[in-house]
Amino acid sequence: MRSFFRINAPSILLLLAWIFYFFFIDRYRLWAYVGVPHMEPLYGDLHAILSASECNQRGINVFLSNSCDALGRVHVYGSIWLKLNVFGINQSHLSILGTAINILFMTVAIALIRPRSISQVVIAFIVLFSPAVTLALERGNNDLIIFILTALSALLISLRDRIATLCGLCIVALSSALKIYPSILFGTVLLAMKWRAKELVLILGASALLVAAWLITSLNEILLLKDLVPRPLDHYATGAKALFIYLGRPYPQILLIPETGRLAIFICFVMACALWLARRLDLSALQPMQGSLKFVCFIFGLSILFFTYTINSNYDYRWIFFILLVPYLLHVQQVAAKNTPTRRMVALGFICASLVMWTEALRAGRFFGVFNFNVYFNIGRSTFSTELVQQFLKELSAWMLFIIMFAFVIKQLSKR
Repeated sequence: MRSFFRINAPSILLLLAWIFYFFFIDRYRLWAYVGVPHMEPLYGDLHAILSASECNQRGINVFLSNSCDALGRVHVYGSIWLKLNVFGINQSHLSILGTAINILFMTVAIALIRPRSISQVVIAFIVLFSPAVTLALERGNNDLIIFILTALSALLISLRDRIATLCGLCIVALSSALKIYPSILFGTVLLAMKWRAKELVLILGASALLVAAWLITSLNEILLLKDLVPRPLDHYATGAKALFIYLGRPYPQILLIPETGRLAIFICFVMACALWLARRLDLSALQPMQGSLKFVCFIFGLSILFFTYTINSNYDYRWIFFILLVPYLLHVQQVAAKNTPTRRMVALGFICASLVMWTEALRAGRFFGVFNFNVYFNIGRSTFSTELVQQFLKELSAWMLFIIMFAFVIKQLSKR
């Protein structure tokens, strides 16, 4: 036990620090100062699910109305969430269930990162204590459960055992039933591993069967949710179309491009820049990592982030999936030689992620109340406030982050 605590002391201290941090800001209502728009009750998104399950039990169509929810929000997730009452779970369990999910999520996140040095502890702190992650925890958002399931499926698939791989794919199917976006993992799992011919046939066949079963049983629900799921475009949201909207203020002709065209521009731009950057990266010091837990987590986290960012604007809590990228990036940083382009790209990636995940703390607290910005800048043919400049930096950082991350994927896959 003494040896265990000595080896894992940084991880244990991080977990204890997070527990103190979370309950301290909740006890003294400091949410606004860390860039989190607090909602009553605490764990508001979990409350929405539990209330929908309760109203569904009463025979109410919660996809149309939900009088059991404190804010009257309709249900915007898969109907599988409405079966929680079968297990005796209801709104009276909100606090204990929300706290348990948060602690489990943070335990899994810290176990994945598993910092060993002071610099790694600092990086883990910046990511885990960011407003984006804190928002997910404050809401008790079900993305936390999807994160845990995604990490579990990555672990099973990385074992390279047929039964374990099939179980991992079944967990992906379950995640897709809970929320639609994890279905992207059925495709990206093929990139995460070095498959032999027999394994490839097995994976393709199992994935096809699971996808077919999911679509047959849930197609009408998927089409319904496509229109119900909120598509935010305020400063608490990020997404590929957001930057075009902001650029469209001084240059309205940009908005004349159809949305599909703008998304195609975004994807082509990111991929072209990633290909160019990949040629300048040197991963020769790395052993082939396809199939390792770090790389499977990296591929899974990046595919979810990029997919959801591309098709929609998402609240900041979706960036919890960046945590899945951190173990691979720390490994590359550790192995790469000092003062090389590869190591500098990893550092730039963490900087971009920090800007995306911490912008709301600077905005909401106006540098924690020290400065009150009322400065205006003339850009193009419009007047932009400092707040809008912050949003530009946030979205540009996200674009740059995707370019860097896909450059690593391209370079790593080229080592096959």
